[in-house]
Amino acid sequence: MLKPNSSPLLPFQAAAMPELYNSMPTSPRINVFYVAPGLEIISPEQVESSKLELIATGAGTQLARISPSMLVKYGSHVSLIEAKTMLFVAEQTSLPIPQLYAAYAYGPLDRDVDDFGSVYDTYIFMEFIEGEDLEKSWERCNAIEKQKLSVDLKNYMTELRSIPVPTYIGSIHGRPVTDVILEWSTISKGPFNSEKEFNATIVDTFIAKSKGHVSPYVRGMLNAHQHGIVFTHGDLRLANIIIRDGRVAAIIDWEMAGWYPDYWEFVKAFFLEGFATDWATHLLDVLTPYYCEQLMYSKLMSVLW
Repeated sequence: MLKPNSSPLLPFQAAAMPELYNSMPTSPRINVFYVAPGLEIISPEQVESSKLELIATGAGTQLARISPSMLVKYGSHVSLIEAKTMLFVAEQTSLPIPQLYAAYAYGPLDRDVDDFGSVYDTYIFMEFIEGEDLEKSWERCNAIEKQKLSVDLKNYMTELRSIPVPTYIGSIHGRPVTDVILEWSTISKGPFNSEKEFNATIVDTFIAKSKGHVSPYVRGMLNAHQHGIVFTHGDLRLANIIIRDGRVAAIIDWEMAGWYPDYWEFVKAFFLEGFATDWATHLLDVLTPYYCEQLMYSKLMSVLW
């Protein structure tokens, strides 16, 4: 667990984050973004020496249970933007999300940036939510339980959309887009001042990667409709919804959240949907459908993913 601290560390100000990556000390050090009042940081050495229960691992990311009540998400591809988003959503809504305990960057580390994406690791310590993810439990739910879960999710998505809208597309606090659609972009990841500007970058990224003569077609496809901008989770999959006692206990994994066109939640949720269960049928009641935009997104991601 995080230990009591007689002199709690102060949050590392978001505005100072660029200096973090430019300062490059000669030896690794902890650069604190946030620590909950009355708690102190668990160092990377303490994490490594703990009896971790590994829950998931990916490219540059690991998720492990560090105590009965705490998870740590860490690695070179973990972003402090996710921790900032968790704080923001907890402040702005009543959505059930894990409580953030602490977050920091650690480095620089001696490694090839081309392989690892960053010379800094990020550590995010958060509450472990008791329950089971819907990917494992959906098929065991009866019709009444599925309906209750759908109502829970619809209410939470409606509340998320009610957050006051800024004047850009990107992640919170005016930061760049974190969605995978611009992973290959060498132009810009924003933030973007308008949907038109966002679309233009998607088109340029698509053309650069496809090498085809598709510019007029893709531009026309993206700019055919205008949309409002809303706050979006960006990865509303079964695996990211934790349930307990037949109700939604938590919505997790906020690393791709931010301000996006209002169709974004729908197209992201259906992009990897295999329609093997009736989850998609219930999801149509949770989210406003955007069928044409979903086909458009699938076309884009056939090249960009």
